[in-house]
Amino acid sequence: MMWSLSTFLLVCSCLQVALSDLTCNPIEGNLKQIDAGNGQVFGVSANGSVYTRHVGTWVLVPGNLAHVTVGPAGVWGVDSAHIVYRKRGGSWVVMDGLLKQIDAGGNGIVGGVNMNDDIFCVHQDEARSAISISSPNYNHIDGKLKYYSCGMYSCWGVSANDDIFFRSKVTSSQCAGTEWLKVDGKLSMIETGTDGSVYGVNSNGNVYRRDGITSQNPTGTTWTHINIGGILFKHVTVDLEEMWLVTTLNNIIHCQ
Repeated sequence: MMWSLSTFLLVCSCLQVALSDLTCNPIEGNLKQIDAGNGQVFGVSANGSVYTRHVGTWVLVPGNLAHVTVGPAGVWGVDSAHIVYRKRGGSWVVMDGLLKQIDAGGNGIVGGVNMNDDIFCVHQDEARSAISISSPNYNHIDGKLKYYSCGMYSCWGVSANDDIFFRSKVTSSQCAGTEWLKVDGKLSMIETGTDGSVYGVNSNGNVYRRDGITSQNPTGTTWTHINIGGILFKHVTVDLEEMWLVTTLNNIIHCQ
């Protein structure tokens, strides 16, 4: 059963108390996945409709996707058949490759995983120049992940059993990095911001922030549970010190 906005407002009346440094409010709409980057916000609904946030409202974007991403590498997405698209000039252009999840995150690179949990990335120059089905060129990364996201200091991912991994020495020209470092904790999805911040959601619907991340210590130190009114979530993304979350009921919360 979906909540009405009035019911959701009542349930979320305690949000401001839950976060001392952020004010959180429910906003209109229903999404199953959301991504923020470069000052833009895109999301996908349960039926695959694509939306972007503009002047405080959701604007329908032509197309049908299963996952969408926006960041320094542009706006990319994948559909239910795992076909990869890039938004160019107001239209979706089919790209090479098949992915189930994609990320246009830090340093202008593109990363993602396919239906077999194989991991791939695209160097910054290849991502920027990709304009047709004959591009881009993908680099295979060893290992298996179900979700992969890149930010300022490198890339993070989670495996099928929710283990968390950090990929070391990822750069714009060497997107594959060098090795995996296992990080404590369990998450079902993870997102990294262009500012280096890392947030994730676990299988119980709890949101966590990775603290202690610096250029000298890019893996950080500890996970902090962010309690937003006791509500359960399935997706989180952060950009320009604003947090966007999707609840397990596909409702949307915005924190700033």
